[in-house]
Amino acid sequence: MFELTKEQLEYKEKVRDYAQKVVREYAKAMDEKNEGGEKIVKDFGEMGLLGMKIPPQYGGLGLGEVAFAIATEELGAESGGASHSLHTQLNALQLLVSVGGDSAKTWIEEGVKGKEIYAVALTEPGAGSDLGALQTTAKLEGNELVINGEKIFTSGASFSTKMVVLARTSGNPGDRQGISMLLVDTKTPGIEVHKLDLMGIRGAGVSYVKFNNARVPKDSIIGKEGDAFRGAIKALMVSRNGYAGIAVGIARGALEDAVNRAASRKQFGKSLLEQEWISFNLADALVKVEASRLLTMRAAYMLDKGIEALTEASMAKYMAAITAAEVSRTALHIFGGHGLNRGSKVERLYRDAKIMEIAEGTNEMQLIAVSRALQPKK
Repeated sequence: MFELTKEQLEYKEKVRDYAQKVVREYAKAMDEKNEGGEKIVKDFGEMGLLGMKIPPQYGGLGLGEVAFAIATEELGAESGGASHSLHTQLNALQLLVSVGGDSAKTWIEEGVKGKEIYAVALTEPGAGSDLGALQTTAKLEGNELVINGEKIFTSGASFSTKMVVLARTSGNPGDRQGISMLLVDTKTPGIEVHKLDLMGIRGAGVSYVKFNNARVPKDSIIGKEGDAFRGAIKALMVSRNGYAGIAVGIARGALEDAVNRAASRKQFGKSLLEQEWISFNLADALVKVEASRLLTMRAAYMLDKGIEALTEASMAKYMAAITAAEVSRTALHIFGGHGLNRGSKVERLYRDAKIMEIAEGTNEMQLIAVSRALQPKK
């Protein structure tokens, strides 16, 4: 039986308290203005929780992936944008640890404290998240690297101080060798950041980024030049489960609001919750939320034990994203016309869920990974 430790339970209460007292009030402004994700990162840094899964030798707490899943769920229950902002910072820190290790120690420590806020510039318009197909280049000229290329859906870019950039320093698209990871100042001349006006996860600073002869020092490379592919893949596989946590949170938040609404609203002399079709739909939603959480926690637990959990994390990510979309839709129906008010929590979570479903749940790579579980055992 899976159980949280005493330390994890205390940590969960601290994160939940912050989510319900701070994020609950802040989420509407984040959504309306499409900004504010940096506050979440800075607050976690000030609370000493930003290094939740980062090893102690880098200034982290070393609580692991279970702690990360807890945090993303608690924030996601109030705001997908807030949870996604936290996820981006932890994703960047994971990349720095996996690719840079001790050579990136200072930058990891600064990120854990929230003194540096990172964006992750990975996905490209023509290559998606396929690292091997990256077309952004960083060519050496003297003691500088000249970066050219485009990145899309770069989370945190509009408010970050630094960007973790994956670019090709040698070779051709399709090669796994020749990919380097750079840490660059977001305000570097030649870097254009255009914040996207997405329907959901607003405030997370998701942007289009263009590099036009952006010049950075040669020592901007983290780890070994041309050898970032393996470490980056490992980091991204580990961080995958965090997206599942965000989706579980969105689904849970929508379900909680729907239950409260159904219990307080009466029709034909009794509450909606007493009407069979409503209670059955909510029961179905509860089962799916619990199943998604258990899949997410199982994958997190395996990762904390050092077990490769690609299939398990993909299952969690897929299931949670689909569940968030289904449960938030059910919640919207229970609210009826009141749920359609722009900016109401249930309407906002519905939009957050749709982003997760499109971006994460229906990703072909998730299904490929899950399909591995169907292969005959040798």
